[in-house]
Amino acid sequence: GDLAAMAQASQHVFWFSAFCGASVGMQVLNKAIAMSLREQGSQKLDNAIMSFQQIVAIVLNFLFAFLFPKSETWQMKRVTFQQARRLVLPSANFVFMLLCSLKALKSVHVATVVVARNMCTVFIAGGEAVVFGRTFAMEVWLALMVTVVGSVVYALNDLHFDAEGYWYQALNSFFFCVGQLYEKWAMDKSTDQTPLGISTLKNALSLPVLGSLMVVFGEVSSVPALLDLPPATHLYILLSGFGCCALSIVYMTLYKISTATAVTVASNFNKVVAILVSSYLFAGTLGVTQMVGLLVCILGCMWYSFAAQRQSKQKEK
Repeated sequence: GDLAAMAQASQHVFWFSAFCGASVGMQVLNKAIAMSLREQGSQKLDNAIMSFQQIVAIVLNFLFAFLFPKSETWQMKRVTFQQARRLVLPSANFVFMLLCSLKALKSVHVATVVVARNMCTVFIAGGEAVVFGRTFAMEVWLALMVTVVGSVVYALNDLHFDAEGYWYQALNSFFFCVGQLYEKWAMDKSTDQTPLGISTLKNALSLPVLGSLMVVFGEVSSVPALLDLPPATHLYILLSGFGCCALSIVYMTLYKISTATAVTVASNFNKVVAILVSSYLFAGTLGVTQMVGLLVCILGCMWYSFAAQRQSKQKEK
């Protein structure tokens, strides 16, 4: 019994540590790529870089599926036209979301991204109430109000405010909310494919969208300029491709061995680590009031996670 408990505990430690490393690593890598592109004056490489990230993730997914055919994590079912058709819109939405994120990170602090993502929780909850008729307890709404207050305090005292950066971050948040609400609606229709299969299919379907954007914005002729980027940037781009794959696998595994609340709490912890690491690496200091707003926002989001979990448990009874 003790041995089994120790094995389970060590499994949790390993996967939650991997979650922190992959999550913080992706935030820092994307920020480093965005800063490098800004310094190099490269305005037309975003879609090419994102295409490369998706290709690396697809190749790794198939490689691991081939190497570990008996592992549940790396299982994929046969792809059908119905699955592809169902994922076309989410894949396009996914591309626009990532594109706006890369553009926003050129000028906003990672903490701003964290606050914006927490605000998305408020809009998604509102969307669920309006679109799906979901009801929330008063405690849930109070937690969301705390998140809003913290976000407003942060934004009003942001030392790194940049209008263009905030515009792209707002667009990123919009696409994220649309994607989340669509996935909640379509979740019961996705039983014919595994999580890895869905992830790989979304990566593959995003490539034609990215290719079209490259043509529309005249980025195709700029692709050779990728070779002129500093070697360090090439390494960041390659590692971010591995990060895309790693995050998908970590999320799938954690939802299998742990609770949704534990994953949410860990996600908030990762955000704090990402902010601290980014502030150190990119010299982006935060004001005292700004930090208070950030803390209130994160705590509000954590409170919401616990309150929503309690509500769902009470309904089950």
